[in-house]
Amino acid sequence: MKKIFLGAFLSAAVFGLLLCPRAFSKEPVKLPNWLTDPGEQTGRKTVMFVFGHFDDDSAISGTMNMYLRSGWQVHEVWVTTAGMDSFWYGTRESRTAEMESVAKITGVPVENRHLLGFPDRQAVKHLPEIADQVTELIGKYQPSVVITCAYEGGHWDHDSTSLAAYVASRRLNFSFQRFEFPTYNRTGPKLMPLRFNHFIESYGPPQYIQLDDQAWAIRKKVRDGYPSQWFLMMPEGILFAYRHLMGRGEPMRQAPNYDYTKPPHPGTLFIQAKIVGALRGAPFSEWENGVRQIPEIGQKSQ
Repeated sequence: MKKIFLGAFLSAAVFGLLLCPRAFSKEPVKLPNWLTDPGEQTGRKTVMFVFGHFDDDSAISGTMNMYLRSGWQVHEVWVTTAGMDSFWYGTRESRTAEMESVAKITGVPVENRHLLGFPDRQAVKHLPEIADQVTELIGKYQPSVVITCAYEGGHWDHDSTSLAAYVASRRLNFSFQRFEFPTYNRTGPKLMPLRFNHFIESYGPPQYIQLDDQAWAIRKKVRDGYPSQWFLMMPEGILFAYRHLMGRGEPMRQAPNYDYTKPPHPGTLFIQAKIVGALRGAPFSEWENGVRQIPEIGQKSQ
């Protein structure tokens, strides 16, 4: 019996080595040029990450860490307070404490953390104000790169970050590159429509940010730093363990110029589905009405 277990273990180890490109790669890992060229070319080596909630940074924390270690100024913006004062989602106080602890892990200084303070799950009711405040922050710190959640119809709080960065790019008199990372959407096969940390494919393929060992270690610490969101951190941990094995990293791509007055994909959005989720059965008209209150978009659609 021991020989059987030993044989199985050795077979699995060999198979894992054969599958894992990182096992043979000793080359130093650095951020791709398309993420650093905007700063090098403009002299503005500042990047701003805009999140819907305090735990959203877990999906991109490795990239954030590599920016910091490359000498960039890193800013984090959180749109909502996060926390619904419930057993399942945590309180505002506990979620804020988690964020502050995680920010120390990632190394973002206190003065570079910006909390807009809109109520959790209520961003859709404050889209013009969110766009105004994000635009003000981008105008003040003038990042050459802004990274947000993708527009996916998974959660209006996430989608508001993409919208706000787009509006800022229209209003400000200097240019910056917009990139996005996926959270979740409902574009999978019929039996399993939820896609977790995968882009909506119709807008283009992802590019994976390869992480070095230190960045991977930071990712795990960040994930462990949000225990109130265990139901999201657990599948994320499994998914990224697989990507790590396959020599991939964190998915990202240049943000498309979405038409925010239309759903991001055909069919039922995750946020519209009457299933367990942050906002069940939310009508798209609620989002569209909020978007059309923003002058640049309201005028364009007339």
